[in-house]
Amino acid sequence: MEESTRSKVSFDHLEEAIVKITSHQLSLSENLNNMTLKLDELIHKIQPRDFPSPSPSSSTAIPSLTTVTIPHRIKLDVPRFDGTNPLGWIFKVNQFFAYHETPEAERLTIASFYMEGHALAWFQWMTGNGQFTSWPTFPQALQTRFTPLQY
Repeated sequence: MEESTRSKVSFDHLEEAIVKITSHQLSLSENLNNMTLKLDELIHKIQPRDFPSPSPSSSTAIPSLTTVTIPHRIKLDVPRFDGTNPLGWIFKVNQFFAYHETPEAERLTIASFYMEGHALAWFQWMTGNGQFTSWPTFPQALQTRFTPLQY
């Protein structure tokens, strides 16, 4: 009888150990999946636009850093536009967009973040009334509105 009790206790301990190991293994697997997702997000963020994504059939998900050239980008500040010096501001914002290779479809939205005061109120009115449909229409309208008349 004592042998049967010992076997039952050993079996119970063994079952508990298996449950703990299985639980731990599931936790490790979940952590690994989360870390893999985070690494994929980071790789996507640092990947240059013209560098092709790794194919699912490739043996490694991370490209060799010796074959990847990541252009050095510095943080550039765009001055706020308050209605003064429209030609200078247009030049600077166009340089900013060229440097960052900003798609034309995003330029009006980004420019609006750098406007304030009367210029921002004018921009809101013009946008709300459908006066700006694309970036090329904006600089001319801005220059016309904010360049003082010379007599």
